[in-house]
Amino acid sequence: MNLPEIKRLINMCAFEDELFCCGFERIAGADEVGRGSLAGPIVAAAVIMDRKKIFIENLNDSKKIPEKNRKKIFRKIIKSCRCWSVAKVPSSIIDRISLGNANRLVIKKAINGLKMKPDIVMTDAFDINMQKFDIPVIPIINGDELSSSIAAASVIAKVFRDKIMLKMSRIYPQYDFIHNKGYGTGKHLISIQRHGPSKIHRISFKNFSC
Repeated sequence: MNLPEIKRLINMCAFEDELFCCGFERIAGADEVGRGSLAGPIVAAAVIMDRKKIFIENLNDSKKIPEKNRKKIFRKIIKSCRCWSVAKVPSSIIDRISLGNANRLVIKKAINGLKMKPDIVMTDAFDINMQKFDIPVIPIINGDELSSSIAAASVIAKVFRDKIMLKMSRIYPQYDFIHNKGYGTGKHLISIQRHGPSKIHRISFKNFSC
């Protein structure tokens, strides 16, 4: 691990350090992936990192990590963290309750799925109401780039969602999900025009035309 990488990781632990100094020990990060996709579920993850093992080389926002490196980092996260959880909300529910509500629901489900109740949760910009469970939530803009805990949640959620979309690509090969993961690439949009939407497409998505 080179010096610039060490400095970057130290900066990514700033939120965790401040919260720990304020008396919070079980600090969770939570994030979702798939919000902007035309098809497939929204997947969220929550994770409580071990402060003694919080430095994971190349940990960053999952979108900025190449797929082969992302899987390696994922394995390091789940081996070194105190606990983690994954949740998903399918396209049918997204269509029924709206994207924003589905986004909050899936993050809340991931937090509630943790085997260890967190003292506090940091999310990537989303303000999730966890007052019922007596858990304070801090939304951080660009949190997946600024907090190691949120970045770790982002990686977990991304790896799990990619696995789901790989499975969907075998069921619906005409949409090229193996490459686009449900996002609106040119080839994907052409496939929708040619074949119509599948059962996992989000019909309610803004600007989604079938």
